[in-house]
This record gives sequence, structure tokens and C-alpha cells, in this order.
Amino acid sequence: MKKAIILLLCASMLSAAGCMEKKMPESKPKTIYYDDNGNPVATPPRKNGEGELETQPPVPTEPTTPPPTAPEGEFDVDIVRQNIYIKGQLVQIPVKLGEFPVGWTYILYDKQKYGLEEGRGMAKMYYCGEEMGTVMLDNCYDGKEDESTVYSISTSESDSNIYGITPRVSTVEDVKAHVGEPDEVQEMEKPFKHMFTYGISEGTDENGVLRANMLDVSFDENGVVELVSVYYSIK
Repeated sequence: MKKAIILLLCASMLSAAGCMEKKMPESKPKTIYYDDNGNPVATPPRKNGEGELETQPPVPTEPTTPPPTAPEGEFDVDIVRQNIYIKGQLVQIPVKLGEFPVGWTYILYDKQKYGLEEGRGMAKMYYCGEEMGTVMLDNCYDGKEDESTVYSISTSESDSNIYGITPRVSTVEDVKAHVGEPDEVQEMEKPFKHMFTYGISEGTDENGVLRANMLDVSFDENGVVELVSVYYSIK
């Protein structure tokens, strides 16, 4: 079951945007405003007392307190889940879908087409209009998507960094150096050759949600990272 879900994620990330169900709810603005340097800001430009346009300060990409780290070569899922950087933005899971910072938008997958039961969901994430990856959702109900919980995030973008692991850049040796030897190695079909799994999985619950605290790293035929997935859903 775990492998089937992971393969579904991989296929979903590579599919066209035309398979999506709907755009994000009105509870989060669809319009993204930018300052003169191209950074997303929370509010649109406004005129000052002299009639000139001024913008709000950009949303910071770095946290006030740096996330924790583990010794090199040691895997700790609680550390990994707090060190997910995508396009310079720190994403820590679990997190509510509506709590992603300014600049993030999403498009939901069609639940019926992808066999998602009531309360489950998947969404393709965008940062400033650029596709960045896919998330899996718990407590996802129509009209209340912003309140759903992101418990897994997957990305194949080279401008992301998941605890030092970068898709299309990092190699098998790099991954082992960062998080050690995998707990499991799975042979995969194209476009991936094999996958490293770190952490634990309890399988799916009665609602079809994968209960796992783990890291999956998929490699291409050259041993270069193709896809990174982080799960954090065991309570």
C-alpha cells in the first residue's frame, strides 16, 4: 500500500495541470503582489503623501530562530520535517494548508479521479506562480480546504533543499553523507530506478491516510536524486 501511494504521488507530480479540480478557495487571496525587487508582499502598493507608490516590506524567507539540526550522517525525521526549503521559503510540516506564507497558492486534485476518500486530499503547490511540488492532506473537506493539514510534501525542483538534499543535484553518496544508510531500499520502475526510505510507516488508517514519519528519496538511473518526499503523520 505504501509503495502504491508513493507511486501515485510521483505520477501526480508529473501529470499536466489539466487534471486538477479547482483553484484555491476565496479564503486566501489569488492575487500576489510584488515589491520592486520581485519579492512577494502581503498588500498591494499604495500611494504615500506625495502621490508616489510605495510597497510593503517583503515577507522574510528565513525564520527568526533557525530550525534544529542533527549530526551529519544521522537521520531524525523530526529534524528533517523542520528543514524543508523550497524556493528559499521554509516549509515545516505538519501545517495547515491556509497557513503557507504569502506567495503560495495551490490547486486541488480531483478526489474522484485519484480515488481520494472523504477527508483526504492532494494539492499541487505553486510559489509566485511556479510549480513547486505536491502535498498530501488530512481533514480536507470541500469549502474548508484551508483548514486541512499538510502531512506530506514532495518536490523534484532543483531550487529546493530538504535538509541538504537537492533534487537533480544531490547523489546517492550525498544523501548517505547527510542522513546515513537507508532503512529500506526499493527497486522502482521508470522514471525512478530505486528509492531510499528512512523512518517508519504504520500503513494507512481507516480513512486512507498514510501514517508515517519518514523520508523517501528517489533516484534516476545515474544515481542523482529525482524526487524527495517527507511524511509526518504519526501522532
